[in-house]
Parts: sequence; C-alpha cells; structure tokens
Amino acid sequence: MKTNVTGIPALALALCLLLAACGGQGASPAEAPPEDLPPEETAPVPSGFPELEETEWEAVSVDLESFGISQTLNDERFEYIFNHTNTVPLDQLIVFDLWGDALTEGSSEELRSRFLEAPDTVLAYLVLMGDQRVDYWDQPLAADKVCNSIATADAAWHGGSEEFAQTLAACRERYSSGRVAELLDVMEQEHAASMERNHGQSQ
Repeated sequence: MKTNVTGIPALALALCLLLAACGGQGASPAEAPPEDLPPEETAPVPSGFPELEETEWEAVSVDLESFGISQTLNDERFEYIFNHTNTVPLDQLIVFDLWGDALTEGSSEELRSRFLEAPDTVLAYLVLMGDQRVDYWDQPLAADKVCNSIATADAAWHGGSEEFAQTLAACRERYSSGRVAELLDVMEQEHAASMERNHGQSQ
C-alpha cells in the first residue's frame, strides 16, 4: 500500500543516467547543445498520498475487540503490549495508545520514535484509519489522537527536538494537501500547544 512519493520517477532517472554517460564519453561540438538555451524542465516529482477508494469496509481497525484485547493489565495480551511497546506491530501499538489511558506513556514515546524513523509508513497507516473515532473526550478522530500523542511526546519529554522539526518539515514538502497534510496540521498544532503547556514556549 505504501507508495514511494519522494524519488525521481524511474524513467526520468534512467534518462538522466543515459545523458550523463553520453557526456562522459565526450560529445562533438556539433552535438553539444548551445550554451545560451535555457535548461530543459525536469519532470515534476510526484507528491501527496494516493487517493483512497471509498469502501464500506475498514482497512484497519482501532477497536480493542478487533484484536481480542480487553482494556486491563489483567489481560495477558494487553499486558504484553504494555511491556513490549518497542517490538509489537504498529497496529497493536496504536490501538494500545488509543485505549491504554494512563498507561500510554511508553506507547506514545514509541510512536514518536517510529514516526521519526519511518514517517511515511506511520502517516500511511493513519490515513488508512479513515474517520474512525474514539468514544471519549469529544470523540476525536482516532488518527488525530495518535498525532497528538506523537507531538506531545516530543514536546513534553524532548523539549521540542530538532529531529522532530526536521521530520515534520520534510513531510510538509512531500504532502502539501490531502488527508496527510491535515494530519500534519494536527501534529504541528498539538506540538505548539504542548510546548506552551510544558515549557511556556509559544512557537
């Protein structure tokens, strides 16, 4: 499902390599392009997450019941995720973070770490979560809640790291519109609010 939106298209890359090879072998003056001609426009680099089809079924679930987990440490699977946040799959980590209440400090920190390591993968999963909501507070979108967890973890526990800022800026360059851009808005706004709450800093 993940689409590489950051690289140069293969055809364009092949043409660049071919032209470079020809130049290295030495073109005759008659074959060389006039120096006063403007450089050729390169093919635009595609950006943005691919448009998803509307379906009656969900691609991923945020319900504990879908994973056969109950919201208590008396549940062996729930306890396992709590003790292994750094190794469980992303779907289990996210569902735990959504429903773990006061036990989610470790899961939120791990979500931040995974976002910094593989932001496109995390954002793609959040997009696949669609419009599912959590049934607490004002019932926010589940994907927005995860963005808040990631942003708060960086602001509260890392003081607003340069790595987070650089990752967010790089994502902004790749995703200028669509649902991913909305998720980045949520993350950025929560990060600024958390910096203000925890450090008295406004961004």
